Amino acid sequence: MFANGDVLIQKFGGSSMGSVERIARVADRIAARAARGNRLVVVVSAMGDTTDDLIDLMNKVTPHPDRRELDNVMATGEMVSASLMASALTKLGVRARSYNAFNLHLLSELQGDDYNIVQIGRRNNLARFLEPGNVAVVAGFQGITADGDLTTLGRGGSDLTAVILARELGQKVCEKYTDEDGIYTADPRIISDARKVWHLNYDEMLTLAAFGNGILHPRAVSSARDCAIRIHVRSSFSQAEGSVVGPDGDDQIAVKSITCDNRFVYARIHGIARPDEQFMKDLSEQPFVPGLWQWKPVDQNNGSFRIGFRRADAFSALPFCWEQASRLGADEVDCFANLATLSLIGCGLQSQPELAAGFTSSLGSITPVVEQHDGIRLSFAVDKNQLKPAMQSLHQAIIR
Repeated sequence: MFANGDVLIQKFGGSSMGSVERIARVADRIAARAARGNRLVVVVSAMGDTTDDLIDLMNKVTPHPDRRELDNVMATGEMVSASLMASALTKLGVRARSYNAFNLHLLSELQGDDYNIVQIGRRNNLARFLEPGNVAVVAGFQGITADGDLTTLGRGGSDLTAVILARELGQKVCEKYTDEDGIYTADPRIISDARKVWHLNYDEMLTLAAFGNGILHPRAVSSARDCAIRIHVRSSFSQAEGSVVGPDGDDQIAVKSITCDNRFVYARIHGIARPDEQFMKDLSEQPFVPGLWQWKPVDQNNGSFRIGFRRADAFSALPFCWEQASRLGADEVDCFANLATLSLIGCGLQSQPELAAGFTSSLGSITPVVEQHDGIRLSFAVDKNQLKPAMQSLHQAIIR
């Protein structure tokens, strides 16, 4: 259909689409690329907080909405964005047209708790329109089932839409535009001298996304890895070069980035020997995914087991912990909601595991409640009030 490089795939997020003025600025940028004769497929998210507003609106109607009806409501945000962007481009003299899941027959299937696009049934609809200089604006975040029901792909699902479109159109690069001009060694809002990371491999980006960096949707990175698509993260509002996520990385750099996540809750099970095989088997079968865990021995037969999980999973995770504690004859279970997870991520941590001990000492007087070294990630759970000084200490000692 198209050779690699014939079509430019771009994705603009909610912050880039946050107002009519921002849409106009993004349209100017897209129009400049179209003027060079590029064929463009532009995937857009809903404007700003539109998705949250639509969910709130549905919750005012009913506190327990049917998923099908909620998906129908939420998907309208991206459809509005696509039509607005296509109209803004048309105003600039660009031949542009908006598309949604129905126009392209973006077939989705339920995989776990979320829907995933598995096929684009009407690629020819795009192919016929994509003459040089034309722009197809696609509503992200949505698909349709084999029965014709509209579905949504989960938070950040527009990233996934863009990667799938790149795959289906035979392209090996996807550009993701946001209000940040790349991936940094730490959150610049916390670490003022954070530096841009020019190249990350897929595993590094997947781990960053799982532990607090929200720039890319984890499933989008996973899909990009499966078909070797590079993702170029750039700013919507500057011409600066961004960060590239792809198969290559620099193993000589031990830590690429430090990220933090306040969404974890921790449970501590006191007075047990090391968690048994049954515990780990039962844990693997739970609907929630534990973030990190650590067993701290007191003696050969006693210790405490600490496990972290998303706050959103607390209603299923905490009963599981209490049930397991009872089975194991534990003394008690206590919970901590005032902790933050701080993670150092880089392939060098796997090739040079001896570095982890030195990094822990960089925390100085800050004592982590939980510590876990897992391949390319070294994570600490610290008191939220100590998050910023802990991050500053680690960044100064390791990155600078």
